[in-house]
Amino acid sequence: MERARILRLVAVRFLCCIVCWSASSAQQAKVALDWNAELAKAKAAIEKNPKSAFWHNQAGVAYDALGDFENGVKEIKLACTLDESNPNNYYTLYALYKRKAMHSDQRQAVLDALERDPNNPVGRSEFAYILEDEKHWSDSIREYEMAKRLVASVTGPKYVDARGNVYEVDGVRNQVDEAIKRVRDLSESAKHPQ
Repeated sequence: MERARILRLVAVRFLCCIVCWSASSAQQAKVALDWNAELAKAKAAIEKNPKSAFWHNQAGVAYDALGDFENGVKEIKLACTLDESNPNNYYTLYALYKRKAMHSDQRQAVLDALERDPNNPVGRSEFAYILEDEKHWSDSIREYEMAKRLVASVTGPKYVDARGNVYEVDGVRNQVDEAIKRVRDLSESAKHPQ
C-alpha cells in the first residue's frame, strides 16, 4: 500500500516535469506533499536498505522538490546504477534535466530509458521533441510517428511497462498529429526560406 502511494507520488512529480508545469501549478495539485517528510521517509528506508533503487529514486525526487537539484540527481543516478533495467529511474532523471534545460543530459537520459523500454510512447514523443529542437526534422518525424503507432496500441489513458511503471499517454495521443504537422512545416520552411 505504501509503495503504491509513493509510486503515485513519483508519477505525479514525473508527469509535472514532463509537461513542464510551473512550480506554482505543481503546488496546486490535489495532493499537497510535505517534501521534508517524504525525504525523511526515504532516508529512513535507505538506512534500512541502502541498495534500494526505489528509495534512492524517492530521495532524489524529494531533494529536487526541496530545491536541492544536485543531491536529487545524485540519488537518482544511484537508483539507475542499483536497478539498471528500470526505465522509470532514467525518466525521473530526464525530467530533472528537462526542467533545468540541460539538453545533452536530458537527451542521454531519455535514450537510456528507451534502451530499456523502446515501446514507451511517452518516451518516444519526448525524444522526438528533442530531435525537433535539434532541427533533425526527419528523425523527429520518425519518432513522433513511432509514438503515434505505439500510443494507438495502448488501451485507455495509461501505458504500463514490463516493470509495472505507469505513464499517462493522453498528452501524446492528443498532440502527436499536431507535432508531426508542425515538424513537417518546419522542415519545409527550412528547405524553402523566404
